[in-house]
Amino acid sequence: MTQAARSISYGLIAAFTLLLICILIRPAGLSANDGLSYFGSFKNTIIPYSAAFFLNAYFYWEAARVLVNNNKLHNYVAYGLRVMALLLTGLVLTPHTLVNPIHTAIGTTLFVFQLVLSIWLLVKIDFSWQNLGLVCIELCGGLISFYYLPKPHGLLLQGQVIFQLAFGILLCKVVNKYGRQQLTDTK
Repeated sequence: MTQAARSISYGLIAAFTLLLICILIRPAGLSANDGLSYFGSFKNTIIPYSAAFFLNAYFYWEAARVLVNNNKLHNYVAYGLRVMALLLTGLVLTPHTLVNPIHTAIGTTLFVFQLVLSIWLLVKIDFSWQNLGLVCIELCGGLISFYYLPKPHGLLLQGQVIFQLAFGILLCKVVNKYGRQQLTDTK
């Protein structure tokens, strides 16, 4: 696995492990329909919630640092990783209980940006049926999230998790494959 893909993987593993801890501490979050942000509202889950987002942002930033070189496509992907790192940080710094419109705008921007990046990765870098399937799963998670966002009860958290898992797997897979191709092309 390339160093950039490894960084992305570490971020995803850390984030999902910490969010699982949040769910174990406060299982009511599964049905609260505040999405993952629910866990940023309580003293006993705010630390693992914040750490999940900050660690994911850190590892996206680290992957971007590794990817930056003279290759134009690498630089585009690195830029995307940095934008996501900033948006993830923004989500934690704007709690939905205090500034919900700003928090929602940042979260929506993150999801739209990730979906656009996924489609770009699929079309420009690595089209395969498996990757197309991941983008379709991601889109389904995004539609679930979009549908339940304004509702008082529903599956917002589940939609977010589906979306982020599919996105993370696609991103890691494409960055790893593309990074390996770049290594062999330069030899």
